[in-house]
Amino acid sequence: MRLFVAAIALAALMALPASAHADFMRAGRLTCIVSKPDAALHFGSARPMNCTLRQRGRRAQHYAGTLRKYGIEWGVFTRTVMHWDVYSRSGHVRRGGLEGSYGGITFEAALGSGVGANVVDGGPDGIRLSPVGTQTQTGSVNVTTGAMRFRLRFRR
Repeated sequence: MRLFVAAIALAALMALPASAHADFMRAGRLTCIVSKPDAALHFGSARPMNCTLRQRGRRAQHYAGTLRKYGIEWGVFTRTVMHWDVYSRSGHVRRGGLEGSYGGITFEAALGSGVGANVVDGGPDGIRLSPVGTQTQTGSVNVTTGAMRFRLRFRR
């Protein structure tokens, strides 16, 4: 299964233009936790998520949002942790600078614990998330594929 996710991530990276992040520097790491348990066969879902941006030498920034998925979700869903590198032109993100809408595609599979890949685009001008983010799951038995979108709101 990990090979499958790696192949999807590689294919997504190859589809991006070479200049996708040419003018951007790594600013930090965004970690999002989606922990609303669920068990069903879905053709779409909405789950709350809490995210933290960590940047070297700066205070952590906290965001809240809702992860919406459109496609097939089958199984038992527990805790999912997603990670993206964050890029900006200046190499840092101002407070609240990640507020905005993001979207893309998702592939995930789990049997007890699992992995997934999320290809995203969007966000505020001057900010980019790594085009392919990774995720880990615990306590899940599921398969998901489809479109995803989320909007981040800064928590003061």
